Amino acid sequence: MNLFDKEIYTIKDIQYLIDNGVEESIHLDFKAAGALAKDDKKKNEIAKDVSAFANSDGGIIIYGISESGHKADSYSFVDGDVFTKEWLEQIINSNIQKRINNIRIIPLRQDGDIKRTVYIVKIPRSNNAPHMSGDKRYYKRYNFQSVMMEEYEVRDLFHRHNTSTLSIVDWSLFDNGETSDGRFRKYSFVVQVHNESQVTESLYKLNCYINNLYVSRYNVKWRLNQGRIDTTELYEDRLKISDMGTLPLFPNEAIDMMRIYIEVPVSKARSFVEETKIELALFYDNAVDTRHFYVRNYI
Repeated sequence: MNLFDKEIYTIKDIQYLIDNGVEESIHLDFKAAGALAKDDKKKNEIAKDVSAFANSDGGIIIYGISESGHKADSYSFVDGDVFTKEWLEQIINSNIQKRINNIRIIPLRQDGDIKRTVYIVKIPRSNNAPHMSGDKRYYKRYNFQSVMMEEYEVRDLFHRHNTSTLSIVDWSLFDNGETSDGRFRKYSFVVQVHNESQVTESLYKLNCYINNLYVSRYNVKWRLNQGRIDTTELYEDRLKISDMGTLPLFPNEAIDMMRIYIEVPVSKARSFVEETKIELALFYDNAVDTRHFYVRNYI
């Protein structure tokens, strides 16, 4: 489960982390209820942790989970009457300079009980970094913790706004029924790419990997956009389709970059849906954004 890609969260997501002993990482941190307190020391810790994620690659802090060995262990509920979403938001905004844009705070209640609250704090990678914590220091994520940045790292962050940040923000998969001769099942697949930065990006490429033995062993047909295929490579168990960006991608612009049409023999359509995994890799400016999903979850 990739928490950062989700838009809607429930208490079941928290239960999953605990049941599976999910480990903290550079993008995920668990905090027990005691991490939220109204003394200055705890407020500084909150600002330190949030700013570290923004200065690094973004991530999620969950207040309301106790960890053991850096793994989710049990609930440690926050009293939502005492520590409200608005209080947490105010602590973050008033103790971090510059203000971090687009932070989301999602409160979850066990059985609707406000005294058994879990807060998911979703922090984006900031293009306005560096962000200074309330103790006048700059932090980054390193393994399972927030650590103070070196002077050269702070200087480097001042140039982040001059680099582009692209991401795969959406994809849609459609079952378009059978061909007129009844031999093939038609599917179409669209991928949307977004420029999240303030810099125009002209050089970018999207790879799509269709993982399924049937792609190579049976008469599967495919085409990209209006018959245009930049490059394809067919292996024993996967098909790779690449699409180069042909137009500059301007700041905050989103485009439907890749549109693939696939025809699968009707006799193999069920297997295609049940067994196919699709991986996406967006390459740009010495960086890459990746996603993956199973066809069965969308058809």
